Amino acid sequence: MDSRACACVKSELDLFNVNPVQLSTEDSSFTEIFPVASLSDKTPIEFYVSGSGEHYLDLAHTLLHLQVKIKKRNGTILGAPDQVAPINYLLNTLFSECSVTLNDKQVSSQANYSYRCIFDALLSPRAVQESMLTSGLFYKDAASKHESVELANGSDNINPGYQTRYNICKDSKLIDMIGPLHFDLGNQSKCLINW
Repeated sequence: MDSRACACVKSELDLFNVNPVQLSTEDSSFTEIFPVASLSDKTPIEFYVSGSGEHYLDLAHTLLHLQVKIKKRNGTILGAPDQVAPINYLLNTLFSECSVTLNDKQVSSQANYSYRCIFDALLSPRAVQESMLTSGLFYKDAASKHESVELANGSDNINPGYQTRYNICKDSKLIDMIGPLHFDLGNQSKCLINW
């Protein structure tokens, strides 16, 4: 045990003390950060978060917001005969790598980012999978039907996750996705000093 630590009682057993009130946070807000350069097929998407000195950064609440539209290679919209649906959890599996740099020093790099995201999603509680992760287009595939791309036509070989993603994306509708980034610094409860 750390010499600076003090003994305590589990909060569930402490029946007579009043819970402490958090007074250190005056307010909080989200700030939109746009990519540094224009998007292209070959360049990475970079964001620059500048420090202001008087605020902290809560990396655990870093969110990515994307608006995408699935089209054919020639740019035309999907039609009725096209049975196209994106991969599961498109918001994060769209990217192969995620790197975090602080003061021009890389502190985190994940070369298999899409795999980490899908594993994090699959290992999340069912309530999270069926609520928060659906905003990133996560709809769990049925066991043993991951390869099934049949649509609802009376067949019992339907993958409900694929069917849902197909219905959301058909006719090249605009898809609005938002969700957390899965990186190591975002998994800790401490705020980052914003210098």
